[in-house]
Amino acid sequence: MKNQKLKKTIASALFLFAFIVQPASTCTIFSLYPNNQHWVGRTFDWAYGHGLVFTNKRNVTKNGLKLVSTDISGNWTSKYGSVTFNQFGREFPTGGMNEAGLVVDALELKTSVFPGVDARASLNELQFIQYLLDNFSTVESITLGLQDVRLSPVGSKLHYFACDIKKCMTIEFVNGQLVTHQSGDLPISSFANNTYEEHLAYAKDFITFGGDKPIVIDSKDSLDRFVRASYNAKFINKFDDPTQAIFAFLSDVGSKNNRWQLIYNQDEKTITFRTTAKLTLQRKVDLAQFDFSCKQSSQYFDLDSDSEGQVNTEFKTFDSAINYSIIKKSVDLQGLPPLLAGRLAIYPNETLCN
Repeated sequence: MKNQKLKKTIASALFLFAFIVQPASTCTIFSLYPNNQHWVGRTFDWAYGHGLVFTNKRNVTKNGLKLVSTDISGNWTSKYGSVTFNQFGREFPTGGMNEAGLVVDALELKTSVFPGVDARASLNELQFIQYLLDNFSTVESITLGLQDVRLSPVGSKLHYFACDIKKCMTIEFVNGQLVTHQSGDLPISSFANNTYEEHLAYAKDFITFGGDKPIVIDSKDSLDRFVRASYNAKFINKFDDPTQAIFAFLSDVGSKNNRWQLIYNQDEKTITFRTTAKLTLQRKVDLAQFDFSCKQSSQYFDLDSDSEGQVNTEFKTFDSAINYSIIKKSVDLQGLPPLLAGRLAIYPNETLCN
């Protein structure tokens, strides 16, 4: 009874305050194909770079977290384990990859307009990412699954880039309508902070994309970053070391607030990453070496750690106090209601291993 009152108090507070969870407006993501493999590279540009990398387990039953009064809480049981990058605690990632090789990441799109309230189950903008990683292995299955849920953002206006081991898709909300692009509708497999149609219309005037304009060097404008990242990706097979080449591409499009650089190798199910706070430390995780059975505890890796190289063995058993501390740090830095940190921290305790 006491816990129910706490949840209602938190929900009321969140209704009165903006829940602003915003990946920065200068992030860039792109897919590319070194040695006929499928890789994805992304920058995370934001005011701060702390965070935890989590393992998320399969066969875990979860409910959609209700944060505003109109939310409808659906439930699901995770089919796939995943590794995610989180600033607002376990279950609320900015992006990651599951054991099937599916990558899902979010970028800001300030012009997003989301559908109105209806009878479907709702998910906030970060739990939506975990939901996709939990349930799907292909962009086709995501496309079907999108019909079953409604996005209920509580502050951030995001759009999403998802790639399976063969192809990618975009997920946007334009003028209140869900808009996706994949296969023939996705001739350039990249994304930044405009709508995909705006990116495509801009790119057609540049060399190798149908026009004769030279690539704009050094510009951090969203449209120019999209073109430059896509252009660079075309030449990945000219490099002997794809990982270092992609890191160079990511540095090229990263802003002064670039905090993380992530490289997903979807064929090998590995993630190589570095933070600009500790740029010389290159880390790598191999999803095949994790036990994603929910009988084993979730694990975490602190991005502020000084570990480097393969860091699977550096992951620690999930610690609710550490989870709360990283959430509280994010909540405090963004001036969000203090009760939010407690609510997000409690949520993992409400999931159930089957």
